Amino acid sequence: MNEKEFGQKLRPWLQRSADQVGELQATRLRASRLKAMENWREPVSLLGLVQVSGGTVQALRYTYLQRALLVLPVAALLAALALQSVTSDGDFGDLDAALLTQELPPDAYLDQDFRSWLHKSTRG
Repeated sequence: MNEKEFGQKLRPWLQRSADQVGELQATRLRASRLKAMENWREPVSLLGLVQVSGGTVQALRYTYLQRALLVLPVAALLAALALQSVTSDGDFGDLDAALLTQELPPDAYLDQDFRSWLHKSTRG
């Protein structure tokens, strides 16, 4: 049975039900149908393979756009951190060598009394 035959068989039943609907209900049904027709969109072919309704495509587009906008700051932060780690000087040997070859021992930089004496001597 095809669509046309099915429609012909179903038509008398629907007509009988439509005759029993009151004026108020008919107006509401008409308004609902018009509202539904306003939201209806032509089907869209995705990659020439699948036919999808226009509303589904619009919903998918907004969903992916929202996800991209949520993920974009996180991705930018991760990219910035990765770039910083790649460009940073990872050789701490030079720093250690510079500290150890100076006249002052490294413990002097950690001593609070030395810091206060150094601060006083630079002022006066």
